[in-house]
Amino acid sequence: MKKWIFFALALFSSSASAQLLTYRAGDPFVFCTYGQINPLRCWMPISAAAGTVWTDPTCDPPNAPYGRPWTQDDYLSLEEWYAICPGVGQGIWMGPGTGQEAPAPH
Repeated sequence: MKKWIFFALALFSSSASAQLLTYRAGDPFVFCTYGQINPLRCWMPISAAAGTVWTDPTCDPPNAPYGRPWTQDDYLSLEEWYAICPGVGQGIWMGPGTGQEAPAPH
């Protein structure tokens, strides 16, 4: 009986952890609003609440033989964006600038 209780407690005692954000200095508001910081990115977010992104037509998948290839950061950041951002109801930025400058440019 004691072993059963121990295993039940061990099963339910796992700690909850948040998903780590790799891009934009870990700032989910800026990442979900603007995407990655790369100026030649192959995708840009349109709406985090709707889960929609715009893919650049000059990149490979839409323009296969002649387009610019997607980088590893393009694929990883898009995958991370879909894992974290869709369905999130965001408010508007209330501080100065666009949110990318506070507390430091990121």
